[in-house]
Amino acid sequence: MNNSKFSLVLRMCRENAGVTQKQVAEALNMERSTYAYYETGASHPSGVMILKLAAIFNVDYKIFMDAVGDVDFDNNPEDEEFTTLNDSSWEEREKLYTLKKHEQDLVMQYRTFDAEQKKAVDDLFEKFRHDNFVGEKKAKKKK
Repeated sequence: MNNSKFSLVLRMCRENAGVTQKQVAEALNMERSTYAYYETGASHPSGVMILKLAAIFNVDYKIFMDAVGDVDFDNNPEDEEFTTLNDSSWEEREKLYTLKKHEQDLVMQYRTFDAEQKKAVDDLFEKFRHDNFVGEKKAKKKK
């Protein structure tokens, strides 16, 4: 990995976002020192972590991939999957990690709910998912 280029891009993204290393680390559910190692080049993130970083900084993951260069992933199954993804797979995976602003707002609102409110929202989503599934099955039967 070209540590200096990746580290520089990562640090610039964080600084442009106006957040601290600690805030990024908390968003990724990791220790600040682990994240700091990414910025200093002492270690490198997994492929999936690169997608998460791109989502956090609201940038195209390809910015990080261009900075990564030749990666020597350490036989980590997560990283092996990452290195074999084609562009269409990347785009599908990126959708899972990249939320639009209004989606981020909804998630943040959900996180402020108490347990009862969260259960009500979860139940509502489950009902929509079930109704959609049943509707799709009926449409297929009519064909």
